Formats: sequence, C-alpha cells, structure tokens
Amino acid sequence: MNHWLVIGVKQNWITALSQPVPIWGLKQQYSITFQSMREGDNLWLYTTSPVKGVIGLGQVKDKYVDWKTLIWPEELEKQQVVWPLRFRIHILKILPVTKWESSCIRINDFNLFWQQGFQQIRPDYLPELIKRTEKVFGSLVYEGSSIIQIPELIQSTEIKEPDVQYVPTALSQTPSPHKELQNHLAEIGKLQFYYSEIEYPLELESERKKLDVVWKREISGVPTFVFEIEFSNNIEKAVERLKSAFKKWNSRPRIIVPESSLAKLHNIISNSEQEFSSQFRNYQPEQITELLTKKRELRNIEQNLGLY
Repeated sequence: MNHWLVIGVKQNWITALSQPVPIWGLKQQYSITFQSMREGDNLWLYTTSPVKGVIGLGQVKDKYVDWKTLIWPEELEKQQVVWPLRFRIHILKILPVTKWESSCIRINDFNLFWQQGFQQIRPDYLPELIKRTEKVFGSLVYEGSSIIQIPELIQSTEIKEPDVQYVPTALSQTPSPHKELQNHLAEIGKLQFYYSEIEYPLELESERKKLDVVWKREISGVPTFVFEIEFSNNIEKAVERLKSAFKKWNSRPRIIVPESSLAKLHNIISNSEQEFSSQFRNYQPEQITELLTKKRELRNIEQNLGLY
C-alpha cells in the first residue's frame, strides 16, 4: 500500500468533497506518479493557507483520465480541463469545514517539497503522521462516522498502519448498545458513500437537541437521512426530533427501537401527518447489525474482485 499527501487549496477541496463521490485531479505533469497510485492506497488530504494542515483521511476508490468534465472553479472559468488525471476518494475520516483551521493535523515541521501537490509520504515521516492522525480521528478508520465533529485525544501506546481491508478492532471499553448502534449506522452510511455524522445538532424553538446519526450527500450539506435510536420509553420525543428534521430539511426519518416498543411506536405514527408517516421507517437493532455485517462482507468481496 502506498501513502500519499494530496495538497490543494480550500475552495478546490470544498468542490471535490461536494461531488456525489469525492474526487481529485492532477495535472498531466504528474502522469508517472499517477500511474504508480493504486486502488486502496491511503490519502492524507492537505489544505493550504489559511488552513495549513491535514483535514481528512481517505483511500483511492478508482482512477481515470477525463479531458471533458469540468469540475473545479478554475476549469469552469477557463472552460477547459486543468486536472485530467482523476481519482475518486472513499472518505474515512474528515473534519467539518468549520473546524479545518482550528483542528487540522499540523505537519509544517515535515521537510516536504510543498510546491509538489501530490507526493508519496516518506517512510520516516509515516509513523509520526499516523500518530498525529490517530490523536484527532482515532485508530478506527473504518468504524464509526466519517465526519469528526468534536476531535478527541485518543491515547495509543501502539501505532498501527491502517489496513486496506476491514479488520475488527478491539475496544478498551465496551460501548453501550446505543453507542454501538450509532457507530454501526455511521459506518453503513460511510460504506454507501454518504458523509455520516454522530450527534448532529438540531436547533429547535425551545431547546437544542442532537440527532443520533445523520447521512449527508455533501460535507456542508443538510442531512439526507436522519436516525434516532430509542431504547427507553421516550419514543414520542424521538419522533418529534425526526419530524423537526423532516420539516426543516425534508430528511428521510428513520428510527431504531426494540420489538417491545413497536406497538407504541405504530400508535404514535398512526396519528402523525400523512406526509411524514409515508416517509417514516423503523428498524430493530438486530436488522442494523445484520446489515452492517453484510455490507462489510460485500465490500471485501468487491475489493477482492477488483469491482469496488
């Protein structure tokens, strides 16, 4: 596996991350380097001034040459392709745009050729880069959400190089069933190439709440899917949060409840507006766990066949 540093200006990264699947491009002068890049290679996404740091971690999904499609502002202005050597990116972890400057991973002490926008990371720098990345993103690059809203300091005594294939990682503490389902839903969204986020803020008139998990098509966009996980008897409040998200963003409302709560849930939904109830879906925890297992298996099969 190769490890690449991908350097670009802030606006070009915002444009790249707003595509259906994030995409990056290189100029023709990088053709030899481009040929040495492989699917599954790790990518550290670096944004130049005013950010000056790594804002995300991803992997090469596929690569191709495109002299027709205009994507970035400079290409649209010139009406010609500037970066034809393109590759799509599977985002593993990324900071929200509002936290790029304050929480990015600083590597200004690395002796790099900063004028080179795409370069392989030197082996002697890689352990330190991984260490700094884990402090912000955590060591679980596949599990959990892609968007890291609140960076947490991750204590790690051993630096492990990320693997191309999914490998279950043992946790020092067993998460609660609620937290575990949040991570499962977030990973499913990531595997479906959404930007998934845990504890997403929801501003209400009388209070500020958070949705358990959301999936977004664009990093700075509004939620496409919103999820609530409810193991207590407060199903009404969970449904109200979903209704608020539906009215505000037209998001698709989803809830996960145990079988014992289905009767109460159906009674609540039966008294809801038709527009909301027609879009509403509910699942049981076991269904989400099974779905994630199948998604992981399918991903590995597709990778082994070279079809991912």
